[in-house]
Amino acid sequence: MKKRLISSILSLIIVAGTFFTGCGSTGTTNVTSGSANEQQSTMTESDENKESEPIDTSVETTAADHPGAKWIDSGIYGTYEGMGDISLKDDFAAAINRDWAENVKLREGAENVSARTEQTDNINQAKLAVLTGEKKDDQDLTSLQNYYALLTDWDTRNKEGLDPLKPYVEDLMSISSVEEMTKYYSDPGRNLYGTPMVSVSIIPEPLDPFVNMLCIQNVSLLSDEPDDYQEGAPETDGLAIKHKTAEYMLKRLGYSESEANDIFDTAKGFERKFLPGIEAIMADISGDPTSTLTIAEFEEKYKKLPFADIFRSLGYDVDFKGKIMVGYTKIVDSFDENYSDENIEGIKAWTLVNTLLDFTKYCDFETYEETAKLNGSKTINDADFYALKVMEDTVPSMVDQMYVNYCFDKSIKPQVEELTDMMVKAYRKMLMEEDWLSDETKAIAIEKLDNIKLHICYPEKVYDVKCDAIGTATEGETALSAIIKGRRYFRLSEAAPLSCKNDGTYWRYDTYYSTLGAIYMPQDNSMNILAGICGGDYYDESWPLEKKMGGLCMIVGHELTHAFDTTGANYDKDGAQTIWWTDEDGKAFQERVDKLLKYYSELAPMPQVSDATYGEEGAQLIQGEAISDLGSLKCLLSIAKEQEDFDYDTFFKQIAIIQKQARYEEAEKEYVDTNDHPVEAYRANVPLQNYDDFLNFYDIKEGDGMYLAPEDRITVW
Repeated sequence: MKKRLISSILSLIIVAGTFFTGCGSTGTTNVTSGSANEQQSTMTESDENKESEPIDTSVETTAADHPGAKWIDSGIYGTYEGMGDISLKDDFAAAINRDWAENVKLREGAENVSARTEQTDNINQAKLAVLTGEKKDDQDLTSLQNYYALLTDWDTRNKEGLDPLKPYVEDLMSISSVEEMTKYYSDPGRNLYGTPMVSVSIIPEPLDPFVNMLCIQNVSLLSDEPDDYQEGAPETDGLAIKHKTAEYMLKRLGYSESEANDIFDTAKGFERKFLPGIEAIMADISGDPTSTLTIAEFEEKYKKLPFADIFRSLGYDVDFKGKIMVGYTKIVDSFDENYSDENIEGIKAWTLVNTLLDFTKYCDFETYEETAKLNGSKTINDADFYALKVMEDTVPSMVDQMYVNYCFDKSIKPQVEELTDMMVKAYRKMLMEEDWLSDETKAIAIEKLDNIKLHICYPEKVYDVKCDAIGTATEGETALSAIIKGRRYFRLSEAAPLSCKNDGTYWRYDTYYSTLGAIYMPQDNSMNILAGICGGDYYDESWPLEKKMGGLCMIVGHELTHAFDTTGANYDKDGAQTIWWTDEDGKAFQERVDKLLKYYSELAPMPQVSDATYGEEGAQLIQGEAISDLGSLKCLLSIAKEQEDFDYDTFFKQIAIIQKQARYEEAEKEYVDTNDHPVEAYRANVPLQNYDDFLNFYDIKEGDGMYLAPEDRITVW
C-alpha cells in the first residue's frame, strides 16, 4: 500500500476517537496486534520483535466457503430486487431491514440513506427551525440567525463575487519582508488562514494526560508527492486539481491567466524547498516524525520563524504548560530555515494560494460550484443546508449550544446517564468474570473502567470563548465579515484548552455534541455520548427497556469496549500510554484478537458483488470496531438475563435496525476499502451469531446461515 504523508499525520501524532455510528477512528495505532510492518506491539517486552503469524489467504475460495456464506451485504441500495424470501435464521440483518430498504429512496446527490442519515436529517431540521425562527433575548442566537441570513442571501453574495477578498489579497501581496510577514501571520484580522500556514490541534500530553499541549501537525503543503517537485514532471492528480482551483480563484480576483500560473509556480517553487524533508519521511514513515519541546526549546529552535510569538498573538497560551509537539519536524524545520527576505515572494505566493484554496467554499455560488466541480465533489444545492454546514464548520460550538438550548429535550440527559450507569455496572461484572485474565490485570482494567470520564449528551460547562457579535446586512455586516468572525472564534475555541487542566471538567474542544455520534477517546479515557444520537432509531424515552438496549445502549457498550480494544488496551485510567497487562494476559488477549482477525480476513463483505474477502489488511483495519460490537452485546446480554420477561425479539431486532443502510454499490466499495467499521449488516449479524442467547431464542441450528459453532466464535471479551 502506498504510504501517503498527509493521510498518515494524525495516525502518527494523536488518537482522536472512535465513532460507533460511522465516523471512525481518525488516528490510531493498534499497538496490541497487527502485521509487523504496520503495527508495533507494546503489550509485552518479550513480544516486541516477534512478527505476527500471517493469515493465509492464498487459497482460492468462493463465497460459499467463507464465514457468513448465506449472507448478503444488505446495505447495498437495490440489492433485494428479484430476490426471494430471506429467513432471519439465515441472514438476520437482511430479513429485518428488508421492508425498509425496499421502500426507502435516496435523495438527489446522496450516496446513501441509513438510520444515521435519517437522524441527522432530524437534527438539521431542528436547527434550521431555530435559525429561521423568532428572535430571542440571546446574543449568541441572534448572531447565529444573522449569520444564517447573510449566508443564504445569494443575490448579494453573487453580486459581490470575490470583491470582498481583494483587500486581503492586496494586503498580503504588498508585504516586502519576513518581518512584515510575521506581523501578518500574527494578526487574525489580516491572516485569513488563521495560523502561520500550519495545521494544529490541542492534545493531552502523552505522559501527563491531565495537561493539554499544542501540536503542530504539519506545514500546509500543496502536495505530499515528491514527484510533484521534480523539474518538468507532470503534476499528480491532486496537485493538478489545486493548480486549476488556484488559477480559477486568481483569475476571478483580476489576475491574468499568465499571472495566476506564475503565482502558483512561485508557490510551488517555495514548497520545493521542503522536498528533502518530504522525501526523508516518505522513505521511512515508520520512524518517529515528531518531537516534543519545552517552550524554551521551541523558541530556541525556531528563531527565523517565531512560531511561539505568532501563536501567542493568535490567542494560543503556549506558556501555560510549556510543551509543544511538532509533527514531521524536518518539514517544519525547512519552513523555518527558508523563512527569509530572499524567499519573500515565494512565501507570499504560497500563503496566498493556500488561503484561497481554503476559502473556496465561502465565496459566491459560482466559485463554490466551479471549485467543487474541479475537485470532483458534489455541491449542496439546498441553500439552507449549505448555510448550516458553513456554520458548523466555523462556529460549531455555538451551533452545539443552540441545539441544546432550543432543540434538545434536556430531560433525556438523566435518562441516558441512568442507562450508562447500568451499563458500566454490568461491564464491571463482565470484566471480573473473564476467566482468561489474571486478578492483577483484572484489577487494573476495572480501575480504568471506574475512571472513564462519562460525558453524556452535552457538557455542563463550556469554555469561556465569545464570538464577536454578527450583525445584519443593514448594519454593514457581510457574509465574508461574518465568516471571518466565525473562523476567528473557531481558532480561539481551539486554543482555549491550553489554559485548562484536562480533568474532565470540559469536553474536548472538537467534540461536537449536536452531531450524531459517540466517541471513546483513549488519550483522556473519556466516553462521549452526544446529544445528536439520542433520537431516531437510537433512542426514544417512551420505548421499553429492550428497545433502548438494542439502540442507544448498544452504542454505549460499544464505546465502553473501545477502552479495552486493540488501541484502548494500551492506555491507562488517566489516558497515559503505558503497558498495564501482564505478559501472559497480553499474549492471551492477542490470541483472541488473532482468532477474530482470521474470521474477518475470510469474510466476504460484498458477496453478491464479489468473492473478495476483507483479507488480512481489511481485518486489521476493522478489528477495533468488531471487538467493540461483540463486547457491547455481551454486556447487554448479561443485563437481559437479570430482567423479568425480557423481550429478546424487540432487543435483537433493534440491533439490526440501527445498522440499516442503503448505499450505492460504488460507495459501498469505497466504504469497504477505507472505513474502519465492518459493513453495517455484518455489524449486526456477526455479534449476534456469537451468542447462544440469540441462537436459542430463534431456534437457529447448524446449517442455518446465522449459526456459528462454539469452537469458531470470536468474542475477545
